[in-house]
Amino acid sequence: MFKSVIYYRALKLCEKIFDESQYGVDDLYRIKDISHCLDNNQWHSKVWLAQELYKQYNHDAGKILVVGGWYGLMAFLLRQQWNESQMNIISSDMDPMCQEYGYKLFRGNDIQYQTLQVNDKIDLSGYTAIVNTSCEHMEPEMIRYLIDNKDKDTWVAFQTNNWYDIQSHINCSPSLEYWKEELNLDWVALEDSMKYECYDRYMIIGK
Repeated sequence: MFKSVIYYRALKLCEKIFDESQYGVDDLYRIKDISHCLDNNQWHSKVWLAQELYKQYNHDAGKILVVGGWYGLMAFLLRQQWNESQMNIISSDMDPMCQEYGYKLFRGNDIQYQTLQVNDKIDLSGYTAIVNTSCEHMEPEMIRYLIDNKDKDTWVAFQTNNWYDIQSHINCSPSLEYWKEELNLDWVALEDSMKYECYDRYMIIGK
């Protein structure tokens, strides 16, 4: 599925959000939110993760949980790498509207959506990989919970950044090396960074 199809769906969704705002549904900020979730940096950093995870995690079947999946772009790009149904891909987010809008944006791509708050009550058993490109938005203890409570052989692919200027970025890292020590994985398959205009994005894949 080409970007143009996703962008067209995003435009139509924004029209729907605007129309509903005329009848009392105060959700106009979603228009900006959808625009941000599909910008070039989001595409680039998530394609980077999807391609690198595919190289490292060399399995045709499994169950991938995307944590903090927003409207589903990360799950969609993972599906481009694993296009067979035996790879189960779940996009989760604490915001219930992400589920509704995700189905609209990425329908027809065999992606499941869940409303999920990362806390000490979620069951992480059975997943073969956990993906999180939103570590900078999550408390450190929640990142720690994902690592400590996953199955031993479950892969993780996590991204964060050093963009401290954004108010919602509550868990940035000053360097890739610092973040690697914070994660303290048993085994690291890949550690890398990517420079963007305002920040560096860090990625670690391992177990």
